Amino acid sequence: MTVLMKAAALGLTGALAGLLLKKNAPELGLALSVAVCLLAAYLAAELYGQIGEVVALAREQTGLSPAIVSPVLKCVGIGVVTRLAADLCKDAGQSAVASAVELCGAACAITAALPLMRSLLQLIEQLS
Repeated sequence: MTVLMKAAALGLTGALAGLLLKKNAPELGLALSVAVCLLAAYLAAELYGQIGEVVALAREQTGLSPAIVSPVLKCVGIGVVTRLAADLCKDAGQSAVASAVELCGAACAITAALPLMRSLLQLIEQLS
């Protein structure tokens, strides 16, 4: 919860400063937005270790192979990066670029999920 409060305060402060900068120096407003996103990701990084521990514990206790767990985690990461990048592009007034980033993110997520799909198809084949 502390991380969320810090990120919220950082985001609101950055948003207010960005609004002030946007009028006179839009490029500085965008640079500030990128910096705030990076700082928020840094704040969240301390939580990723805890998430990794739980995922590793779940894998050990259930016997799931990394081929099943890894694609899911990759897809979540791809979704987060895609969302941030697309929103930054939209803030810069580049909605077409944002759409291209989202399209690329979707293709990357599907590609990352292919090993999981292969495992599912092999399981279905074994059951037949």
